Amino acid sequence: MDDCDYDYLMQWCWHAGKGGEYAVRDTRSLDRSRGTILQMQDVVAKRHGLVGKVDHKNRNKFDNRFRNLRKATCSQNGANRTKQVNNTSGFKGVTWDKSRKKWKAQLKKNGRMVFQERYPGTKAGKIQAAKAYNKAAVEHFGEFAYQNPL
Repeated sequence: MDDCDYDYLMQWCWHAGKGGEYAVRDTRSLDRSRGTILQMQDVVAKRHGLVGKVDHKNRNKFDNRFRNLRKATCSQNGANRTKQVNNTSGFKGVTWDKSRKKWKAQLKKNGRMVFQERYPGTKAGKIQAAKAYNKAAVEHFGEFAYQNPL
Protein backbone atom coordinates (compact mmCIF):
# COMPACT_ATOMS: atom_id res chain seq x y z
CA MET A 1 0.00 0.00 0.00
CA ASP A 2 1.02 3.61 -0.38
CA ASP A 3 2.17 5.63 2.63
CA CYS A 4 -0.80 7.97 2.20
CA ASP A 5 -3.21 5.03 2.67
CA TYR A 6 -1.43 3.33 5.57
CA ASP A 7 -3.12 5.06 8.54
CA TYR A 8 -6.54 4.82 6.92
CA LEU A 9 -6.22 1.09 6.16
CA MET A 10 -4.66 0.16 9.50
CA GLN A 11 -7.80 1.12 11.42
CA TRP A 12 -9.02 -2.39 10.47
CA CYS A 13 -7.57 -5.85 10.80
CA TRP A 14 -6.53 -7.29 7.41
CA HIS A 15 -5.65 -10.89 6.61
CA ALA A 16 -5.14 -13.18 3.63
CA GLY A 17 -8.49 -14.17 2.20
CA LYS A 18 -9.75 -17.63 1.40
CA GLY A 19 -7.14 -19.26 -0.80
CA GLY A 20 -4.56 -16.70 0.34
CA GLU A 21 -5.08 -14.61 -2.78
CA TYR A 22 -6.07 -11.15 -1.51
CA ALA A 23 -5.75 -8.91 1.54
CA VAL A 24 -9.27 -8.80 3.00
CA ARG A 25 -11.25 -7.69 6.03
CA ASP A 26 -14.49 -9.04 7.38
CA THR A 27 -17.25 -6.50 8.08
CA ARG A 28 -19.59 -9.08 9.61
CA SER A 29 -20.69 -8.72 13.21
CA LEU A 30 -19.46 -11.14 15.85
CA ASP A 31 -22.52 -13.34 15.41
CA ARG A 32 -21.69 -13.55 11.65
CA SER A 33 -25.25 -12.53 10.76
CA ARG A 34 -24.56 -9.48 8.57
CA GLY A 35 -21.77 -7.90 6.62
CA THR A 36 -19.37 -8.90 3.91
CA ILE A 37 -15.74 -9.48 3.00
CA LEU A 38 -13.94 -6.40 1.61
CA GLN A 39 -10.80 -6.66 -0.48
CA MET A 40 -8.08 -4.10 0.19
CA GLN A 41 -7.65 -3.18 -3.48
CA ASP A 42 -11.32 -2.17 -3.66
CA VAL A 43 -11.00 0.04 -0.56
CA VAL A 44 -7.84 1.72 -1.93
CA ALA A 45 -9.38 2.20 -5.39
CA LYS A 46 -12.58 3.72 -3.99
CA ARG A 47 -10.55 6.00 -1.69
CA HIS A 48 -8.78 7.38 -4.78
CA GLY A 49 -11.96 7.71 -6.87
CA LEU A 50 -11.55 4.55 -8.95
CA VAL A 51 -14.94 2.81 -8.96
CA GLY A 52 -15.72 -0.58 -10.48
CA LYS A 53 -13.75 -3.77 -11.09
CA VAL A 54 -10.07 -3.40 -10.24
CA ASP A 55 -7.06 -5.13 -11.79
CA HIS A 56 -3.49 -5.39 -10.44
CA LYS A 57 -1.15 -4.32 -13.26
CA ASN A 58 1.76 -6.47 -12.01
CA ARG A 59 -0.53 -9.43 -11.10
CA ASN A 60 0.61 -9.31 -7.44
CA LYS A 61 -2.70 -9.36 -5.55
CA PHE A 62 -1.07 -8.05 -2.36
CA ASP A 63 0.49 -5.00 -4.10
CA ASN A 64 -2.27 -2.50 -3.38
CA ARG A 65 -0.39 0.68 -4.21
CA PHE A 66 -2.73 2.92 -6.17
CA ARG A 67 -0.32 3.14 -9.13
CA ASN A 68 -0.58 -0.67 -9.45
CA LEU A 69 -4.39 -0.62 -9.65
CA ARG A 70 -6.49 0.13 -12.71
CA LYS A 71 -10.13 -0.10 -13.70
CA ALA A 72 -10.84 -3.20 -15.80
CA THR A 73 -13.67 -5.22 -17.25
CA CYS A 74 -13.96 -8.89 -16.29
CA SER A 75 -12.55 -9.77 -19.71
CA GLN A 76 -9.54 -7.44 -19.26
CA ASN A 77 -8.93 -8.81 -15.78
CA GLY A 78 -8.92 -12.34 -17.21
CA ALA A 79 -6.54 -11.28 -19.96
CA ASN A 80 -4.04 -10.16 -17.31
CA ARG A 81 -4.07 -13.55 -15.53
CA THR A 82 -1.26 -16.04 -15.91
CA LYS A 83 -1.83 -19.62 -17.04
CA GLN A 84 -4.07 -21.76 -14.87
CA VAL A 85 -2.54 -24.20 -12.39
CA ASN A 86 -3.99 -27.18 -14.29
CA ASN A 87 -2.39 -26.04 -17.57
CA THR A 88 -0.51 -28.89 -19.28
CA SER A 89 1.12 -27.03 -22.19
CA GLY A 90 3.07 -24.61 -20.00
CA PHE A 91 1.65 -21.63 -21.92
CA LYS A 92 -1.50 -19.59 -21.47
CA GLY A 93 -3.93 -20.01 -24.37
CA VAL A 94 -2.21 -23.12 -25.72
CA THR A 95 -3.86 -26.56 -25.58
CA TRP A 96 -3.37 -29.94 -27.18
CA ASP A 97 -6.01 -30.86 -29.77
CA LYS A 98 -6.13 -34.63 -29.24
CA SER A 99 -8.32 -35.42 -32.24
CA ARG A 100 -6.05 -33.57 -34.70
CA LYS A 101 -2.78 -34.21 -32.84
CA LYS A 102 -1.85 -30.53 -33.04
CA TRP A 103 -1.22 -27.63 -30.69
CA LYS A 104 -4.01 -25.09 -30.62
CA ALA A 105 -3.68 -21.39 -29.71
CA GLN A 106 -6.94 -19.74 -28.78
CA LEU A 107 -8.22 -16.58 -27.14
CA LYS A 108 -11.64 -15.47 -25.95
CA LYS A 109 -12.83 -11.93 -25.37
CA ASN A 110 -16.09 -11.22 -23.55
CA GLY A 111 -16.85 -14.95 -23.67
CA ARG A 112 -16.51 -15.19 -27.47
CA MET A 113 -13.75 -16.95 -29.39
CA VAL A 114 -11.80 -14.24 -31.25
CA PHE A 115 -8.67 -16.19 -32.21
CA GLN A 116 -7.94 -19.86 -32.88
CA GLU A 117 -5.17 -21.52 -34.89
CA ARG A 118 -3.52 -24.95 -34.94
CA TYR A 119 0.17 -25.79 -35.18
CA PRO A 120 2.24 -28.97 -35.72
CA GLY A 121 2.28 -31.46 -32.85
CA THR A 122 5.94 -30.80 -32.09
CA LYS A 123 7.81 -28.79 -29.48
CA ALA A 124 8.40 -26.09 -32.12
CA GLY A 125 4.66 -26.13 -32.88
CA LYS A 126 3.86 -25.55 -29.23
CA ILE A 127 6.19 -22.53 -29.15
CA GLN A 128 4.64 -21.23 -32.40
CA ALA A 129 1.22 -21.48 -30.75
CA ALA A 130 2.45 -19.57 -27.67
CA LYS A 131 3.88 -16.81 -29.89
CA ALA A 132 0.62 -16.63 -31.84
CA TYR A 133 -1.35 -16.37 -28.57
CA ASN A 134 0.94 -13.55 -27.38
CA LYS A 135 0.41 -11.60 -30.61
CA ALA A 136 -3.37 -12.09 -30.56
CA ALA A 137 -3.54 -11.13 -26.86
CA VAL A 138 -1.80 -7.81 -27.52
CA GLU A 139 -4.07 -7.12 -30.51
CA HIS A 140 -7.23 -7.80 -28.48
CA PHE A 141 -6.29 -6.68 -24.96
CA GLY A 142 -3.47 -4.14 -25.37
CA GLU A 143 -1.90 -3.23 -22.02
CA PHE A 144 -3.94 -5.93 -20.23
CA ALA A 145 -2.47 -8.75 -22.31
CA TYR A 146 -0.49 -11.37 -20.42
CA GLN A 147 2.52 -12.47 -22.46
CA ASN A 148 3.78 -16.03 -22.26
CA PRO A 149 7.50 -15.99 -21.38
CA LEU A 150 9.37 -17.51 -24.30
